[in-house]
Amino acid sequence: MEGLQRRPAAAAANARGEGAQQPQRVIHCDVEPAPRAWPGMQMLAVAAILVLGGLQFLPATHFRLHEDRGRNWIPIDPSLHAAVLLPAGVDSSCLSRLSVLLASFALAATDHQVAGVHIISWISCLDLRTLAVLTNSTLSSSSDPHDVSFTFLTPEGGNDQLPFYKIKSVLPDSNITVTSQKKTKEKLNVATPAGNFLWSFRSELSPIIIATQFSRKRHVYISTDSIVKGKVEDLVPIDLGSYAISAAEDCSKRLGDFINMDVLSAVQRTAPKGLVYTEPFDKDTCLLDFDVLIVEPRNLKRNLVDSIAFWAKAVNLASHRDSIWLAITLAFYNDYLKLPTNWKRANDNTDILYYDGPKNVCSEDGHQHEEKGSGEAWQQYLSQKSDAMLST
Repeated sequence: MEGLQRRPAAAAANARGEGAQQPQRVIHCDVEPAPRAWPGMQMLAVAAILVLGGLQFLPATHFRLHEDRGRNWIPIDPSLHAAVLLPAGVDSSCLSRLSVLLASFALAATDHQVAGVHIISWISCLDLRTLAVLTNSTLSSSSDPHDVSFTFLTPEGGNDQLPFYKIKSVLPDSNITVTSQKKTKEKLNVATPAGNFLWSFRSELSPIIIATQFSRKRHVYISTDSIVKGKVEDLVPIDLGSYAISAAEDCSKRLGDFINMDVLSAVQRTAPKGLVYTEPFDKDTCLLDFDVLIVEPRNLKRNLVDSIAFWAKAVNLASHRDSIWLAITLAFYNDYLKLPTNWKRANDNTDILYYDGPKNVCSEDGHQHEEKGSGEAWQQYLSQKSDAMLST
């Protein structure tokens, strides 16, 4: 029987002349052991799991609100821990989670207090003296100037950073940002009817442009040709509720002074549904004043621009500027919070004055000339040396 032994496959192949190919090694899963892992990999994996698991027990340091579309991380105030007493045996991680909830409720009520006071201004004819006086007067009147920041939107063209460096050289401790209106114009898309309307009246509608195209966070809008004597932080606690703006009223101009109320009622009845106020208008209604505004962009109505454009076309006064102000008043009719009267620019007894110094004035054809000042209040906030530096 020994002569009947089975020859190996390789030997048979060699006998047939097929030995040019080397035999391949076959792995028998049921016989040979599995490949060995790198030394220490199992220990490293276990250590990684333990570390990641341990991170879950660390106290929270930041949180985010789901209402915040920007998804910004907000630091947790450690002082909230001291106000909470927990039973014995409850660890600090529970306390941290509870502080997150407390901070969330506090921020939801007054979320505008987290980042301090943010002031945004739009200047149509660049004059750094007015911006410096606005900045310095605001900071000088504030009880916490380090909590106040400024953003200035300057006309397109030229070196956008030059105004920033000049103002910072005069007011080095100020927290300012200077950006060109060109970026906002590109985002606005002036090719569309709404965009073209807003840009055509950008001086009057700059707060609307800012709120719809530039900043979606609560801010304070202040006209650049202003001297602030009040504390802007007094505007922070004002709760707008469901309103988009808080504005002062200019009662030197009333609704009935510009348009016949019968004509206004007829236009109101023929307006597209949902675009205008449906109740009768009062002829003694004061016009809105846009010199100082508290703005909550998230509360703006989607058809606000369409409403303003409709009224501007419908009333069509001889003065385009008056048409816009009347249209703004009608679009916001009974849909705004009245700002305290001390924030209406009037006389020396109010919290905000008109800038009374020399300033650049731009004509419609683009030419620029200097207009002489009418007072001396501006000199309290801008020295002669700074004036010479900023006016060149």
